[in-house]
Amino acid sequence: MGLAPDIVAAVAGRLAEHAGLELPAWVVEARAQARMRRLGLDAGAYVELIRTARGEDELDELLECVRVGETRLFRHKQQIAALEEVVIPTLRHRRELRVWSAGCAAGEEAYTLAAILTHHLPDAILSILATDVSSDALELARGASYPATALAHVPEAYREDFVVDGDRLRVRPELARVVRFERANLIDSAPETSFDIVWCRNVLIYFTAAAKKRAIDHLVKATAMGGVVFVGYSESMRDVAELEPVRAGDAVYYVRTNRRAVLRTPPLGVPAAVPAARSEPVNQWREPTNPRIVAYDVFHVTGTPEPGPLTAELSTRLAAQHLRLVVDLDGAELLNDALAPVFRRAIAAGRTAGVELELRATKPGCKRWLARHKLETA
Repeated sequence: MGLAPDIVAAVAGRLAEHAGLELPAWVVEARAQARMRRLGLDAGAYVELIRTARGEDELDELLECVRVGETRLFRHKQQIAALEEVVIPTLRHRRELRVWSAGCAAGEEAYTLAAILTHHLPDAILSILATDVSSDALELARGASYPATALAHVPEAYREDFVVDGDRLRVRPELARVVRFERANLIDSAPETSFDIVWCRNVLIYFTAAAKKRAIDHLVKATAMGGVVFVGYSESMRDVAELEPVRAGDAVYYVRTNRRAVLRTPPLGVPAAVPAARSEPVNQWREPTNPRIVAYDVFHVTGTPEPGPLTAELSTRLAAQHLRLVVDLDGAELLNDALAPVFRRAIAAGRTAGVELELRATKPGCKRWLARHKLETA
């Protein structure tokens, strides 16, 4: 027999108060009934227990039962690609790197980040804080051991970071040492601040509206200026004033910005002053003077672009708060000669506004077009 709706609502309400969770009624009912049977309590006595201070331990036990902790090594390939191809290149000059894996469950995402960052930034001093509300999950995470079948999800380039030991897959000790696990509830506060990368996937979707707002505030405050935040695909943060969305391929991440610092970009139709001739290409990327700023935008040109729409799109993107705009030409079916002046004006306008614009192409036809118009990338 199922629980009465008012009992389910009472249990759900205590979970929301205790951990900010908003879960389907059937999940709450099934897990609460299991706990009632375990304790030998009827529904009324159970609700009374979790409403009192002596029921705090039972609330934690119930939380373990209802938590959603499904994850795996190297999950969400689009965001991993964005991290590898767009974010990491801006961090190569960094001697230290601080990362927060929030809602880390059994640690797979934290160890994935450790493997990727140590592989691409071997000289950086890497520190990863991984937090979760579940003590049981954290105990598993600290063990740094998973079923051997988990190796199937690990790309070939990273397999040396893991060792198959019988039916277990173990994280190499030197990699595991860069990850520190702590119990923390995201709605309470940020455990620390000034993180360069914050990774918090599929956590916010289980929070009530009020808890979600508190959690987002804590994520923002924990992120260093110019740091990046990755959340789940269905967890949009486009309305958060301090965060600037950046699309990289099929993924979106967010850059912590100071909205008061607005770049003023002249219209592309107005010729900008061009500095004296330089020995390097006009669109060569230079490291930003502020090492914490890693703001990128990537614009994928597709089809047969026309000068007018292309000018408008580049103007919009250059007006955003990014220090670098990468224009990927490989998706274009045809690049006509009338586009060359558009790109020259964009490069000049970007330089005036402090934005580096890079024209990127790997396809032979696109590379020849850039060479013919003397727009080769550095």
